[in-house]
Amino acid sequence: MTGWAVETLIATTLLMLLVLVVRGPVRKAFGPHMAYALWLLPVARLLLPPLPESWREQAVTPVARASEVIAYYVVEPMSGGHEAAVPVAVAATSAAPVVHAAPIDWLLIVGIVWGLGALSFLVYHLIAHGRFCHNLLSRARVDRTVAQGRVRVIETDAAHGPLAFGIFRKYVAFPRDFSERYDELERDLALAHELGHHVRGDLIANWVALIVLAIHWFNPIAWRAFRAFRADQEMACDALVLAGRAQALRHAYGRAIVKSAHGGAVSAACHLHTINEVKGRLRMLSKTRKLSPTRIATGLVGVSALSLAALGLTASGTQAAERIKNDVKATIGLQEVPAPPAPVAPVAAPELPEPPEAPEAAAGPHKIEKHVYRYVHDEKKDGKQVKKIVIVRADGGREEVDMPDMAEIEASIPEVRDGKCGQGKPTVEHRTEGKKQIMIVCSDRIAMVTADANRMAMHGKRMGIESARMGIRMARRSIESERDMSEAERAKALAGLDQALAEIESDKADRNDKDDD
Repeated sequence: MTGWAVETLIATTLLMLLVLVVRGPVRKAFGPHMAYALWLLPVARLLLPPLPESWREQAVTPVARASEVIAYYVVEPMSGGHEAAVPVAVAATSAAPVVHAAPIDWLLIVGIVWGLGALSFLVYHLIAHGRFCHNLLSRARVDRTVAQGRVRVIETDAAHGPLAFGIFRKYVAFPRDFSERYDELERDLALAHELGHHVRGDLIANWVALIVLAIHWFNPIAWRAFRAFRADQEMACDALVLAGRAQALRHAYGRAIVKSAHGGAVSAACHLHTINEVKGRLRMLSKTRKLSPTRIATGLVGVSALSLAALGLTASGTQAAERIKNDVKATIGLQEVPAPPAPVAPVAAPELPEPPEAPEAAAGPHKIEKHVYRYVHDEKKDGKQVKKIVIVRADGGREEVDMPDMAEIEASIPEVRDGKCGQGKPTVEHRTEGKKQIMIVCSDRIAMVTADANRMAMHGKRMGIESARMGIRMARRSIESERDMSEAERAKALAGLDQALAEIESDKADRNDKDDD
């Protein structure tokens, strides 16, 4: 359980760093909604269970599959000032290796400190948010409802700017001088913004983000990620409000944001006046580019591929996750102590290897050294300092495993790019630049697929027109050859067919004109 917790904390931190890096390019290429959706990655990894045991046995490094028989020696002083290594004990199974617990269980102490910090963080925010909401409602003087009575709008002295709060009972709060500082258009846009937070479920997302932050209360990367998440949330809500509106409204909306700029926002509420990245929000308002369906589809494909790759690489029990966990635990000096094994029937001790030569006498009369079954050491390889895990078996066998560095782990996460790939079938290509994995989303191929589909649809329409024309002509010849009809009846039927044929010809001409345009 402790190993899974360490892996999860490290993996979610790496995913936060990934989102912090790619959120800007994704927002520019595919819009703020896509950048906001990226923050689902750390939450999804936090909820991801460990891989099944059958998968873990194939995915973990050889460190997790140590020798089944482990011997160690105790060096005891001998007469003449020399020491001799004498075999003392043999461990039985690999499932429960013999690990001597340290006098102080640092892992338990760290776990208790972390738990108290996370609990204190959540309790503080629950109490602070409850007091904040109570203060808003107790000082409210205007109370009305909007959105078919589902949302209450209040004006209160406790609000410094427009904000949305409440999950089960939804509220929008405005300051008492709201009507004086904002004109009618600005008031309507501010109300639409706060209602947008309720429609999109941003209040629930804020509490989920606070739970993730509570788990990472000690992690500065998580605090930076939370602020970026709130900024992306506001920009996505801005885009929702302005979608389909006239360009002139963007100026009024920008004025409302500037008038509301204020700090000290309670984390669980959605404030229009958060000071974070106000310049970025105003810069986004100046852009009027409308995203095409092809670009939106490309963004969905790219973000989905990036999410699947990131979650797959950081899943608990994979080789990358196990290596990172062991590297961190070795660095900070924490070793997990497994539960004591169940009693087993005594077995005959296997033949032990010859003890090593007695070392030179060390300072002190009773120095004891242990030959452990695995340890970590540094060495130079290709001019670089690398860490190695050394496994020593009871039969004298020795195995060394390189521990990867963070640069290799980051290089294994593919970079998603939007590019033109030329003629070809796949819409996504995988390339390698040095050690960096590149995923190219071929926007030109997606456009070609869309164009081919449109051409096929137009061809189907033309075939339908020709079939209808042929049917009308055949019906006309049949009526002309019919002798049982009177001349008046024949003339009336032929006139109707001629009119239908003329309408088909007219529709065909209109379509040809559109194709020429």
